[in-house]
Amino acid sequence: MLWIVVSAIVVSSLSFWGGYKRLLYLDNITPRRFSITLLGVLIVFLVLQWMHRVGYFPEAIAGAVMANAYASAFGFFTGATVQQFQQKKGAGDIIYINRSFWTDIFPSIVGIGIILFGIQRTSLFSELPLTPIRVTSGLSIMAVGAYSFTIRLVPEFRSKGIVLLDRIIKWDNFLSYSWFSEEVLEIEFKLNGKIKSFKTMIPDEDSIFIEKKLTEKIAERLDKEEFDEYEELE
Repeated sequence: MLWIVVSAIVVSSLSFWGGYKRLLYLDNITPRRFSITLLGVLIVFLVLQWMHRVGYFPEAIAGAVMANAYASAFGFFTGATVQQFQQKKGAGDIIYINRSFWTDIFPSIVGIGIILFGIQRTSLFSELPLTPIRVTSGLSIMAVGAYSFTIRLVPEFRSKGIVLLDRIIKWDNFLSYSWFSEEVLEIEFKLNGKIKSFKTMIPDEDSIFIEKKLTEKIAERLDKEEFDEYEELE
């Protein structure tokens, strides 16, 4: 069992690096990519199940593979959680966020529920024996719960940029805004050389405030661009 524990620690450490370096963002997950990934996982699972039945994949090896798979998920989501907290801290104070039960309280309840389920899955507080699979699976679920606390369903307008799910859009990359409808604001921004946009709900009583702040940010960006052009001319 010792080698399983050691391998799980190594795998989770490597996965932590991958999650912390943000090798994957939520907006990279498309329906097509998600479907292909699920299909690949299903194929691998079926192949391993067949190998187990014919005797080429003994239970001891199967347990080690599953423990390392859970350890990988634990490391990745833990790294992403740490990076996301640091990113939000670096984005400055919150200027505006559309708070409601569904954007604040409900996601927190879900996150707490996921973490509690992960604790229960580890069997730390039950009479079941501790095994690498139980511990790593519980830790992976807890990491997902912790990660959910870093993700908001609505954008956070902060002093240094806009936090959109797991990305930060710096004000330098903010291009324009327009009202898609009476309470739906559309934001255009630049990401990796491409112009993208997102829509978000803004209550009517907050519309004047958010318009003022966004107009100020546009003016600041234009002033900075003019200053940079002047510096280049000199």
